[in-house]
Amino acid sequence: MAGGGPRAGTPADPRLLRERLRVVAAPPGRLRLSAPRAAGCAACGARAACGGAAASGPARLLEIACPPDLAPRPGDEVEVALSGGRFLAAVGLAYLLPTLAVVIAAGAGLALELPDLGVALLCLPALALSLIPLALAGRGEGLAEALRVEALHPAGPSGPDPCGP
Repeated sequence: MAGGGPRAGTPADPRLLRERLRVVAAPPGRLRLSAPRAAGCAACGARAACGGAAASGPARLLEIACPPDLAPRPGDEVEVALSGGRFLAAVGLAYLLPTLAVVIAAGAGLALELPDLGVALLCLPALALSLIPLALAGRGEGLAEALRVEALHPAGPSGPDPCGP
C-alpha cells in the first residue's frame, strides 16, 4: 500500500501523543524539561482548593536527547511527541501485567483450595515477579528516551524590568 496515509512516527501521525514542556536547562546534546504532574481535573475551576491537585506533586525533571539543529534556551517550550504504541506498551506493563498475575495466582490458589491467607500469600510473589518487566523496561532506553522533540516555541522577549536597572 504505497502512500496510504501518514507513517507511524511522522508529525502527521494521529497516534502520536504530544505535550508542550518548558526547557529548564540545555546541556550539550540534551534537554532538561519540566514535566508538571497534573491531576486528571487540571481544567477544573476549583483546582486551587483541590486536594487531588495538591497530591499530584511538584513538577518532575525529564532529560531527553536534543536534536542537533535545535538551539533552545531555558524558558523556551518544546513540543515533544511519543508514539501511542509505545505508551500503550508501558501502560500494559505497569497496569495490565500485575493485575493478570494476581488474578491468575488467586485463581490457582482457589483451585488448590487454599485458605484465604494462603491465596493472599501466593499473590504477593506473583505481584512482585510481574513488576520485574516494568523495572527492566525503565532501564537504559526508557519511556523518556522515546520522546522526540517536534517543535520549539521560544519564550517571548521579556519586557523592561519594572524595578529599573
